[in-house]
Amino acid sequence: MTSLLRSFAIRKEGLTRFIKPESPCYEDTGLGEIVLFPFTLTNGVLDISYEGNTFEADMVDSLNEAPLDETDVAIKIMGGPQIVTSLGDNFKSYVRAWRDGTIDVGSPIEIHITPQMLRVQEVDSNHVVADSGESYLISTEAPSSDMYIAGSETTKYNTTYVFKTPLTFTILESDVKQYITFRTILDQE
Repeated sequence: MTSLLRSFAIRKEGLTRFIKPESPCYEDTGLGEIVLFPFTLTNGVLDISYEGNTFEADMVDSLNEAPLDETDVAIKIMGGPQIVTSLGDNFKSYVRAWRDGTIDVGSPIEIHITPQMLRVQEVDSNHVVADSGESYLISTEAPSSDMYIAGSETTKYNTTYVFKTPLTFTILESDVKQYITFRTILDQE
């Protein structure tokens, strides 16, 4: 077999279906769990949804709440990268609440480096992630489906977005431009 034919015959193995993200997350007091930010992306506008979660009460109404880094959820990627062109009002409200006391009144919140986002869905970690670090799980509950879907219609089946490439945005604090970067690291699950 020639090397050209051999290169076509090699089967490339990719990631498994499930990935563990390190991405901006928060403790949803309604669920009592640490979950990913409920990002939305519509027509290039990155925003945060308040529907079916406690994000507004936990992260906007409560001041100075920084994003957490890691969650125990696993995700599956639902499509290719999408470009962000601007930031939505709920996202900006969160940044103002998080940086309350330091952000200048009326500070613009502007994208400095445009990110690419990946649409993802949280999976039923009871059947995907073995908390003990084992390669198996014994449960009294059947898996939700062969796709291990989590959530409900109310939570849009825990669909959100994570960063394929980092987002860097700017704010002013004491008339000094600050650069804030949100990023996601995806670990094989």
